[in-house]
Amino acid sequence: MVDSIVPNYTMQERATHVDFSVRSHVDALPNPAPHRHEYFQIHVQVKGRTSHYLGTATRPVDCGTVCFIAPFKLHFIPTVPGAEYFLVNASQSFLLPGLNVDPLDLEDVSLEQAPELAPFNFQHHLDFTFDGGTLKTIAQLCEAMMAESRARTPGSTTLCRAYLHQLVGLVCRQYGSQLWHLAESRVSRTTRRETLAELGRFLRANFEKPITLSDGAEAVGLTTTYLAHLVKKETGRTFLELLTERRLDRAKELIVHTALPISKIAESVGFTDFAYFTRRFKQLTGSSPSRYRATQR
Repeated sequence: MVDSIVPNYTMQERATHVDFSVRSHVDALPNPAPHRHEYFQIHVQVKGRTSHYLGTATRPVDCGTVCFIAPFKLHFIPTVPGAEYFLVNASQSFLLPGLNVDPLDLEDVSLEQAPELAPFNFQHHLDFTFDGGTLKTIAQLCEAMMAESRARTPGSTTLCRAYLHQLVGLVCRQYGSQLWHLAESRVSRTTRRETLAELGRFLRANFEKPITLSDGAEAVGLTTTYLAHLVKKETGRTFLELLTERRLDRAKELIVHTALPISKIAESVGFTDFAYFTRRFKQLTGSSPSRYRATQR
């Protein structure tokens, strides 16, 4: 999918108020495709079964599943016939008043500083499911928030925020140990950059060999799933796209600064198919390898 055509919704477009609102399956606006939004969203599935496509991850959504979507995360929860659900939308200032952090940096906020963020930050790794009394309580909280949000009487904002925090608190209480474990093992921003630098050194030292995602994950000490997520998050590319770009960058250096035949350069950076190398090189630079050598020199 071309990133430029993915909708990026605002509260003004999708919510009844610019700070907070709740919709149900009765009045929810249609959402037929993957999208992003600038606000926090909680999806409470009361009836029906579907899936949650969040970035590159796919999580099951069963009756009793609560999904947490942080701002600017590409996601999609298809609506199924007969489904019943609530959509809770909240701006950052409503959910976390006083937290002066850019929405794109929310994953770096510690659990101690803002425990309300934990379900949003770790939705990729956990399925939050409830049944019995807890599910009933969550549904009642959504009903209460919806009524107060629509009424907007004095005190409604305070009550809505209290109900919202209670809902998040119920989730954090039931899944607290898993959330703390994920928080403690999470790669920090600095560590992420160091990991990518280490990955880059590994790729550069092994360009002439076949390199897989598993090879890269083993080299930097991560699981393949986490490395793929990390590369996509930090670079916007898949592992294979990153590897191909790095190989072509090295090929450019060798083409300009050595007299090696271009076919040998292609082999030395891991391209066994010379025609494919030439095609990808032209896509990157706009010219063939031989023309690139002539013009750069």
